[in-house]
Amino acid sequence: MIDFELSEEQKQLQDVARRFAENEIKPIAAALDNETDPHKTYPKEVIKKGFELGFHSLLIPEKYGGIGATPLDYAILLEELAVADLGTANAFHVCMSISELISKTGTEEQCERWLRPIAEDETGTQLIGFGATEPAGGSEIFCPLPDPKLGTRSHARKEGDDYVVNGRKVYSSNAGVAGLYGCLARTDTTKPNAESCSVFMFPADTPGFSIGTIENKMGTRSSMNGEHIYEDMRLTKDNMLGEEGGGFATLNAIYDSNGMGLGSQAVGVARAAYEMALEYAKEREIWGQAIGKYQAVGNMLVDMKADIEMSRLLVRRVAWQCTNESSEGALLPNLAKVYPAEMARRVTVNAMQIMGGAGYMKDYPVEKYLRDAMVFPIIGGANEVLKYFMSQRL
Repeated sequence: MIDFELSEEQKQLQDVARRFAENEIKPIAAALDNETDPHKTYPKEVIKKGFELGFHSLLIPEKYGGIGATPLDYAILLEELAVADLGTANAFHVCMSISELISKTGTEEQCERWLRPIAEDETGTQLIGFGATEPAGGSEIFCPLPDPKLGTRSHARKEGDDYVVNGRKVYSSNAGVAGLYGCLARTDTTKPNAESCSVFMFPADTPGFSIGTIENKMGTRSSMNGEHIYEDMRLTKDNMLGEEGGGFATLNAIYDSNGMGLGSQAVGVARAAYEMALEYAKEREIWGQAIGKYQAVGNMLVDMKADIEMSRLLVRRVAWQCTNESSEGALLPNLAKVYPAEMARRVTVNAMQIMGGAGYMKDYPVEKYLRDAMVFPIIGGANEVLKYFMSQRL
């Protein structure tokens, strides 16, 4: 029998995350969003407090000092954080997602070396960042075609037992504020992209690695997105996750849960916009009655509510699949990213429409929710590319 009830532990996590979002994130979200210098938008103290609560180590196994939580716990936490501010939620999301990647594909020695210091950190300095998107485009790195000239441009040239990495990544989350970074690079440029990429992890102070431009973005301004620059960065075999040339097989270990994490954040942003529009519709009067009493507005609110509930159910169904490995009746996992991503755009646009001119002003955060929501169909793989890959699986 299907049971939609959260466990007592999950309710406690939801409550802790909700109070943290309300008390710590929400009071500073508008100020960070309005800061014009992208170098000054990072919520350092909030991240530190989140580390003290263990948010960053949610998906690190207990044997490495983490919480060892479930994918559903992950979704619950991210939704609540994203209600207050998407950029802050995304900082934790990337850290949790890549820590899961390490725990699933790393050796015992790598997990001890990288995950334990992160799990035990309460200073907020041990976030994780990852470089995937390149100047040629985020979708280019997923090129499935046989021509070796296409795909990832960053190159890890083998010299003896070492790899010398050169190249550049752009738009990378947690740029400049992480203690550990990862990247995708070609280890054999004579083979097709899908057969020649490898994943590497390395500390922030690795010689040859530097941070370039920090992006001045339309939304998610508290998320530090920027360039990774590799100039003869020398790494050893111990820095490689998984097998040489098996980079996409390595990344596939978090294929399901990463998309689900983005989908849960989309639900959070949409929920925030819907709740504000609902309250406004109850209070704003036109022609002697609240605008929510008019059919046009009432219908929009119902559609928004249904969209949010359907997206949350989709996210949680995929979270269940991540824990229960039954393939019978399984959903395509990236549906939990693609559908909520488009839903968040619809809901935030409708929230602004309900609020009219007031919604367009910075007096209300609805315009921020809309700007933040614009990133969802782009981040974590463009929706069009993800739909293409899902269609091939169908």
